[in-house]
Amino acid sequence: METMTIQFDKHNVALQQLMQLFVTMGGRIIEQKTDAEDYDPEIVAKVKRGREDFLKGNCVTIKAEEVWN
Repeated sequence: METMTIQFDKHNVALQQLMQLFVTMGGRIIEQKTDAEDYDPEIVAKVKRGREDFLKGNCVTIKAEEVWN
């Protein structure tokens, strides 16, 4: 048996119908969580805020040489 990985939007009706056809032809669907579902929402929000702050320039940049000296 071969394995094929397909990523698609679950809200797309046409793709849902295609996947249903796949199942009726004997295929098997194994759902996997997206990366975002694996993490605590509070931590994800903190990381997003940190990235936004970085893009706004609200950060301090330190060179590696400065850390080790």
